[in-house]
Amino acid sequence: MLHHVADQPHSSLKKWCISHNKFLELLDQIEQKGLVPTTFREIVELNLNESGLKDKVIISFDDCSAALFDFAIPELLKRKFKAVFYMPSAHIGDLNIWDIEEHAMESVSLMNETQLQQLVVLGMEVGSHGEKHLRLDSVNEQLAFDDMLNSKKTLEKLLDTKIYSFAFPYGKMPANHKKMLRKAGYQYGLSIYTAFETNYALRRFAINEKDGKEAIDLKLSGKYRLMRFFYDPIFLLKNSFFKA
Repeated sequence: MLHHVADQPHSSLKKWCISHNKFLELLDQIEQKGLVPTTFREIVELNLNESGLKDKVIISFDDCSAALFDFAIPELLKRKFKAVFYMPSAHIGDLNIWDIEEHAMESVSLMNETQLQQLVVLGMEVGSHGEKHLRLDSVNEQLAFDDMLNSKKTLEKLLDTKIYSFAFPYGKMPANHKKMLRKAGYQYGLSIYTAFETNYALRRFAINEKDGKEAIDLKLSGKYRLMRFFYDPIFLLKNSFFKA
């Protein structure tokens, strides 16, 4: 799970940004481990089973910063790597309004319609990041469902292609997320921390600037997935306890 790739980002974006060199380290590690970047579209259309997914990895970007075309996307293309880009559909060609309003973060230009269409032409995949980048666990079920459904409709009409996956903004899943995603026509849902992993609540692993080679190698391993299997329920329980 990535957001921004840039050198010397604004201080408010540092938490969500990795440098050019760190991004290259990640790509190098993927190659060295013999992993092959794939997409949800490819998984569905090629009907990949557990055996077919053994050496696969999905590189994902949230929010669709337009600046990804400056460095990250060209570097992916050089290696013939694919990635999935998650767009909040009401903000196409706009700014990261939610970050600006909630956290006074630096404004970031998001991809416009032409750039999203270009991603598809380049062999990348576009997924939904909701319509308005809402915390879907904090709104009523109808509003959450409408946000999921409307974003899918908007992106499918714009890109003339099926949208297979939904990345929950902030990693926040509503109680009936599986039912809503299936009803809206998604086949995958991406969280961050989740007590029980399913196709509608997949765990994602953030790559951070402080991650060294060993940390990246660990995060790309089955061992890390096993660690998260035990860690996530404990983390969520503690988080829930302190909020209460």
